[in-house]
Amino acid sequence: MGCLFYFQFLNRLITTRLYLANMKIKSSILFVMSIAMSLPFTSFSQNWDDEDDFYVSTRQGMEFGVNLGVYRAHPNSSIFYNGAGWYDLGDNQANLYSIEDRLFLGTTEDQINNTLNLGGGNFWIPYDSSPLLMPYDPGLMLGLKMLYFWNPESALVMSIDAVNLKAAGPWTLETDLLPGQGQGSNDIKVYGIFGQERRMIGTLGYRTSAYIIDEAAWIFEVGATATSVQIKRNYINIETNTYDLITFYNGGGQFSGAGSNLTSTGLGFYGVIGLEAMFDEGGNLEANLRVSRDNIILGASEGGYNEKLWNIALYVTWLIPPHIGDFVRASF
Repeated sequence: MGCLFYFQFLNRLITTRLYLANMKIKSSILFVMSIAMSLPFTSFSQNWDDEDDFYVSTRQGMEFGVNLGVYRAHPNSSIFYNGAGWYDLGDNQANLYSIEDRLFLGTTEDQINNTLNLGGGNFWIPYDSSPLLMPYDPGLMLGLKMLYFWNPESALVMSIDAVNLKAAGPWTLETDLLPGQGQGSNDIKVYGIFGQERRMIGTLGYRTSAYIIDEAAWIFEVGATATSVQIKRNYINIETNTYDLITFYNGGGQFSGAGSNLTSTGLGFYGVIGLEAMFDEGGNLEANLRVSRDNIILGASEGGYNEKLWNIALYVTWLIPPHIGDFVRASF
């Protein structure tokens, strides 16, 4: 009886352990299956999140911006200011004089003799006195931009920019004084000649964008330009004195300036490539490179300087945030 009881007890113990082991295996399988089933579901949910976060813009309507940058003018048009007097100014009063004509106008010759301490000597202007080119210094460009968006990728763009330019170069004068050491047989003096102008560049074009990420996009723009050039001044230096080449001689040693604003306008075309950084609260920033083919007119329409030239502008644009405009309107 003891042995029989022992075997029955052992059989139940084995059966119970097998049952528990079987339950653990089933639980483990169910646990693994639940994890395996949850993995694809989790990945699918993440894809849905990505789709939900995908950029869907509602950019439409009018936007305004401020341009600030550097303008580089083609040097060819600076020949207008080189002192050769080749062009017609187009003014009803003043003339564009050559260096030689200007220095022998009125009492100017006597002034220069005194300035150079020539005594009874003479000075003259050699035939190759004027520079062939007078490169413009890069000019600070400031302007306004207006954009009308149909959608995030398409907009009509209009801008107006102003820039002051200065061109400079050397010119030479010879005297019959003894030459300085290393000058050879002639006494040659080198002075500066300068031209100053103001340009107003208006553009009207079409802009499209190619988004890199949600917050940044490439900008491409093409259109037409209207470039107005105002001649401000053309003058030379001799020692500490300056002499204007654009002037009107009244007689008796009196000079006056031009009677008109000396402004001419030419048409052209342009292209822009840039990069825009976008912010949630507005105030987007653009970095732009504009290359334009402009008809630059200086002086009279006939007899003045007229040439189609490539010009370059590198500038940033700050697009004014909408809430600033709302604040300004509310203030009034």
